[in-house]
Amino acid sequence: MVTTEASPSPERILRSALTLFSEKGYDATSVREICAASGITKPTQYHYYGSKEGVYRALIDGALDRMRADITRALEEDGSLADRLRRLALTYFDATRREPDLARFILALVHGPPGSAPHTDLLAYYDDILTQVAGVMAAAEERGEVSPGPADVRLLVLMGAIGEAVHGYLLVGRPELTPALADTLIDVVLNGWTDPS
Repeated sequence: MVTTEASPSPERILRSALTLFSEKGYDATSVREICAASGITKPTQYHYYGSKEGVYRALIDGALDRMRADITRALEEDGSLADRLRRLALTYFDATRREPDLARFILALVHGPPGSAPHTDLLAYYDDILTQVAGVMAAAEERGEVSPGPADVRLLVLMGAIGEAVHGYLLVGRPELTPALADTLIDVVLNGWTDPS
């Protein structure tokens, strides 16, 4: 089915741009290509987003804001440390499965050369997530849920395990990002944080 200018959709513009950005990169994608893929004219695209960077901002800033809110909710809900970390892992898994092109594009921004897309403070975003997770871990340590340990290394292990699962899924389609994987991953990670006595 061909989309027409008669029913322009801001979401359709974002989806089309995301497909192009994830396949070609931000710099290599033109406004003309976004408009053609969306079935709209340039004035319509400019009406909704003002520029190619406006489209980028709506995609990336919107995605990071949603993800931060989802992670905050996952960590703040009641439950044990294991419950909270499972919800954290599932938040990453669900977002990746739901929007793999968006996940790929964000990872390309992280690993790509500086200047290949408009600046986004991904470091501040990531530091905020790490601060939230470290706070949950410290509170669990104070309650005696886990034995004392180096928070920075624990963060590396936890976030590394979640990140590796996401990368594998995006690269080769495995592992499947399931609730069972989240349970097992967190159980294995936390097993090293508890006192066996």
